[in-house]
Parts: sequence; structure tokens; C-alpha cells
Amino acid sequence: MTNCPICNGNIEYTTKPIVYNYRNHNLTINQSGHYCSQCNESFLSPKDIKATKKEIIDLQRSIDHLLTTNELKKIRKKINLTQEDAATLFGGGIRAFHKYETAEATQSKPLDILLRLIDSNKISLDDVRRVAV
Repeated sequence: MTNCPICNGNIEYTTKPIVYNYRNHNLTINQSGHYCSQCNESFLSPKDIKATKKEIIDLQRSIDHLLTTNELKKIRKKINLTQEDAATLFGGGIRAFHKYETAEATQSKPLDILLRLIDSNKISLDDVRRVAV
């Protein structure tokens, strides 16, 4: 793409600071993509979107008082579970924890609370295993 389909201006692939707003909280991300130098329209490929998705999802989770992707991974590793083991124990499907940790899906609030309780030693993983069916 060399000419903008909107204004026929010149399109260049570059990185621009973009302000993302979620629930009155702002996050400035460096978003790569094709941008028109005349009308400032942006054209983002799936690869461009994927590059910043985790950062945006983590902002949303933080504002919604949910564990971020890295916090989830840290807790899962701390309790010595693979992604598959965690998905089997807590539910959500075979790839659930992979999706949570790569920002493809967001964990439920009850799962988030359970992981926080395990992480803070309020309940043990053995307690969870005993009641899991």
C-alpha cells in the first residue's frame, strides 16, 4: 500500500505513539503500522495489532483488578503447574491458561480470586485438588 485509499496521500510504515483509553485511564503505546502522512489514517495489520495487544489487555486487567498476563504466569509457575495442568485443575479448556497468559482471553473473576488466595497461602493447591472433580 503506497497511497491512502481515503485521501490518496502517501502511506508509510512507521511507529507512532498512540493514546489508548480504558475507563478514564490512558496508556500511550508505540504502535507500528501504515500511516497516511496527509490524513493521519492508520492501517494496522494483524501482526501490528498483536504486537501491542498484551500491553492493552494488561492495562484493562489492571484497571479491572484482575491479574495481568505476567502475574498469572508467575503464580502458575510458583505452584508448579504447566499450562495444561492448570487448565485441567481450574477448568476453561485445554488451552485456557495459554490464552490467559498471551492475552487471547481474560480469566474469570472467580478464577482470579482463587489464584490470588493460593498465591497468598490462604488456601493450598492441595485444598483445591481435594474439592476439584
